[in-house]
Amino acid sequence: MFTQERNNQIASLSKEANAMYYPQTAKLAIYAEGEFYKGRSKTAEGVIRYGKNPIACVIDSSEAGKTVGDVMGIKSDIPIVKSINDALKLQPEALLLGTAWSGGHLPDQWRADINLAIKSGLDIINGLHDFLSEDKEFSHLADNHKVRLIDVRRPPEDLTVASGLAAKVNAMTVLTVGTDCSVGKMTVSLELSAFASRKGHKSKFIATGQTGIMIDGVGMPVDRIIGDFMAGAVEEMVVAHGNDADFLFIEGQGSIIHPGFSGVTMAILHGSCPDALILCHKPSRKLIKDTEYTIPPLSYFIPVYEQMASALAQAKVVGIALNTSDLSEAEAKKAIAEAEKQTNLPANDPVRFGCENLFAAILQHKEKLS
Repeated sequence: MFTQERNNQIASLSKEANAMYYPQTAKLAIYAEGEFYKGRSKTAEGVIRYGKNPIACVIDSSEAGKTVGDVMGIKSDIPIVKSINDALKLQPEALLLGTAWSGGHLPDQWRADINLAIKSGLDIINGLHDFLSEDKEFSHLADNHKVRLIDVRRPPEDLTVASGLAAKVNAMTVLTVGTDCSVGKMTVSLELSAFASRKGHKSKFIATGQTGIMIDGVGMPVDRIIGDFMAGAVEEMVVAHGNDADFLFIEGQGSIIHPGFSGVTMAILHGSCPDALILCHKPSRKLIKDTEYTIPPLSYFIPVYEQMASALAQAKVVGIALNTSDLSEAEAKKAIAEAEKQTNLPANDPVRFGCENLFAAILQHKEKLS
């Protein structure tokens, strides 16, 4: 069992690793050139919805002149501007790279804008797999202009192999799992954690990806960690927080059936040893992202996820969370009803309609476990 000294060390590991030391009062310009709200800017969208930092603007020349509210359909007057130079007029303190490409590589066409931002005195917050601090051109410029290159996906050095300790924490652990990647697992975890807090429970969101880390300030970039230690990184976060909270809401990644990301999905499932699972799905998505393979029905996933978890934890899928952002309200309500009929479980879109019934299902399962 971990000592208290080790638990204290674990609690600070992720902050040390990703160097998220910029104050959460720092004003951000979010870079999403040509991609804002077009399917690849989930980092930008997540930080806008849930981040703590004030936002000066979004940079996307294809949407310039509009507001974030105009594009995302939310209440927001954050302006969208054409260029770095236009953003500088609004006096940001850091540039956050807000587009998440598959594979996480830095597009060559971004380099000139990043150079200009550095020369203009902006810190750069980077969630890509390509580390800016290891790029000779960027690091030289950053040294000359006294700015920081914050690589959020840089993992800590001091990690361990998982051993099932997450199953022993006092908190109710809830993991979001998916039918595919990019269907809203982080969003659902954040919405459920916020709802639990509003109901008077001590709740903690556990970030496992770059966007969650940018929002919460700490976390482990699981998809960047050596395979042997991925589950251990998740286990350490659960152990660090699991005896000081009523609920832990753990951000899932990928999908058990995705050919590219299933390894990360399994690492989080076994590292967290969850008590409950919320299955996340986008009804309009018919094919596994970036493949030709059809997504099976919801009923396929429930026994698969439960069986994969069962050797370490008696996790049960207790609810279905749908991402209906591209459906009309009538279509969304129909999709929720169909999900409930197919699975005999409560379903909802937590962003659109709230998550009261999903949290009620978690509470009911908690009583059964007790």
